[in-house]
Amino acid sequence: MIYTIVSPHASLAKQEIGKIFTNNNLSPDDTTTYDMQEVPIQEALFDVSSAGFLVERKVVIIKNPYFLTGTIFKGPEHDLEKLLIYIGNPSPENILIIHAPYEKLDERKKVVKELKKKATYIKVEAPNEFNQADYIRNELAAHGIKVSNQVASEFVKRIKGDVDRLLNEMQKIKAFFLQQPHPELTTDSLADLVPITLEDNVFLLTEALINKNQRQAFQIFQDLMLQKEEPIKLIVIIANQFRLLKQIQTLAANGLYEKDIASRLAVHPYRVKLARQQAQKFTLAELNERLKQLASVDIQVKSGLIDAEMALELFILG
Repeated sequence: MIYTIVSPHASLAKQEIGKIFTNNNLSPDDTTTYDMQEVPIQEALFDVSSAGFLVERKVVIIKNPYFLTGTIFKGPEHDLEKLLIYIGNPSPENILIIHAPYEKLDERKKVVKELKKKATYIKVEAPNEFNQADYIRNELAAHGIKVSNQVASEFVKRIKGDVDRLLNEMQKIKAFFLQQPHPELTTDSLADLVPITLEDNVFLLTEALINKNQRQAFQIFQDLMLQKEEPIKLIVIIANQFRLLKQIQTLAANGLYEKDIASRLAVHPYRVKLARQQAQKFTLAELNERLKQLASVDIQVKSGLIDAEMALELFILG
């Protein structure tokens, strides 16, 4: 039996592999994993074709099968003819799982066509930014956990489009409410279970500065000081956020779409979407001025001319 799992999200792929093990009554102890960036496909095929030692069925997992995509990678020499032969006549006892951590495969390739035709082909669609709140409500409801639209929306804001983080946090929430008689994810329990990260707080601080909401910005700053965050580190992170706004604004002005910008800057697309909304509230000259101010603050602090906390406070108030 052959399974092909296509998903760039490790957590989703892991869930699907777990279902395969459960449905086939398999043990993880009988599993061997081969990385196609390191070993040739022939080794994995030889393993899955041979009888197990003291086990009825073996599981062989192939990961990073880049040869199923259009990606060029200088790896081992893979004999894809042997893979085609195996697809046509797989082991009746053992199970081969091909985990392709990609958005899609190159369907022009013969080996991909054969896998879609003869293997169990699983394309795992991740919840996107538009339906993540619905996914959260439905998934938690399936486990008897109540959650309001407002809390689900706040959940989405906290994970900022990161699907793997969403799935990991969902597992944590399910485990937390497992033994509770009337489980409900409230604003308070969400704050405890999915805390706002330092980067999230800096994003909110930057958002407040952009909106010229000094009171909110100063409140976030005070909260960060109470959490014993280092002011000099905050200065660097805030500067990085403004630098990102400048880069996004420049690339967008050159005609690049959000997906292309995310790829160029190696930043999550959802973060680019949020940052682009922020960047639109500035001119390029204004962003350059903010970066110049932050560079000046950094120099003054490192030169010992001013205390870092006071320097950041003055920047926020100014």
